[in-house]
Amino acid sequence: MRVLHVFASLDQSYGGPLLATLDLAAHSQTPAFQNEVLGFGPQWIPDNPLPQDLFHSLPGGAWHTYCYSRSLRKWLGDNLGRFDGVVLHGMWLYPYWAVARSCQEAAKLYVCFPHGMLEPWSVFRQGWMNAAKKVLYWKAREERIFRNGECALFTTQRELRLAQPWLAPLGVRCMVVPYGIAASRCAEEGPDNDSLRLPAGLKVALFLGRVHRGKNVAFLIRAWAGASPAADWVLVIAGPAEPRYLAELRELARELRVSHQTRFVGMVTGRDKAYLFRRAHWFLLPSQHENFGNAALEAIQYECPVVLSDQVYLMEFLHPASEVLPLSERAWIEFFRDRMEDEHHRQHIIEQDRLHVRPRFDIGQVAKGWADALVTIFRRRP
Repeated sequence: MRVLHVFASLDQSYGGPLLATLDLAAHSQTPAFQNEVLGFGPQWIPDNPLPQDLFHSLPGGAWHTYCYSRSLRKWLGDNLGRFDGVVLHGMWLYPYWAVARSCQEAAKLYVCFPHGMLEPWSVFRQGWMNAAKKVLYWKAREERIFRNGECALFTTQRELRLAQPWLAPLGVRCMVVPYGIAASRCAEEGPDNDSLRLPAGLKVALFLGRVHRGKNVAFLIRAWAGASPAADWVLVIAGPAEPRYLAELRELARELRVSHQTRFVGMVTGRDKAYLFRRAHWFLLPSQHENFGNAALEAIQYECPVVLSDQVYLMEFLHPASEVLPLSERAWIEFFRDRMEDEHHRQHIIEQDRLHVRPRFDIGQVAKGWADALVTIFRRRP
């Protein structure tokens, strides 16, 4: 079986679903099950685990535009027949509409993987104009894409449940599929970028991900300042950010007088990312919305305990000792003041993660389950 995965962008800096899918594709690749990837614009995937000849990058706009590509229809006409099924990773952009139409014309099965884009936060809580455009576009195109697809895929039960107001009236078949992140392929060495190296006596609280308003980084800085952590702690914020938002965060840290304990280090990949995960005492993810939480799972793979907001759906798979906090500054301040320094508590969480979380997300087993699910979906009906 040969499966085509379609993404609007092949740029790793735009979020976790791309790299997580590539990890699963790489670990499920066999002579009987082959994955290829189609995307748009320049390809930049420093942590890519797949051979380069399995990628097809076409000219197109940025991921956040409508991303029209004149060459897409020709590529599909020349190549779509090679595949047994197609997975559309995302929504709201031209490539998904074009690929879905081509699949329908060629009687080719496809599935939709919205990656959290059908949830109330994504649709309705990013401004009224954004919400209005999405509701209109749903009626104009996305509704038909989902109705004509073979299935809609989700990473958690909570994500599936929140999408039901859109999908239930259409009778769309839904499925929760296995998901996971591969353990690091980097040896335990220092960073490539020596400016990232932290003094041995410094304790690290790490945020790593796209530095976006939805990730609640300003909230994190305010809670950090409210807790007044000891001088041997530093908050490291790693990830790509728009310059304007990054300037706001730097100014906030300066106003709250925690600039000396807050470091913005930008996008990290490869050994630099592995170094920060291994160096961190805690990983922090206070997102307003996170349909899975790839970076948090990656932290757990490095035996770095995580602190999540209750809006990070990975919490479904954690254990009772886990630090899952409401989006209340007081709750996060209490963690920073009362439990962040407790090494016994930290080690207990690491041990529970080792026993209960990491085995569940063993990449070999997860990739097999993921491939089995796609084979079941794309097996032709008699």
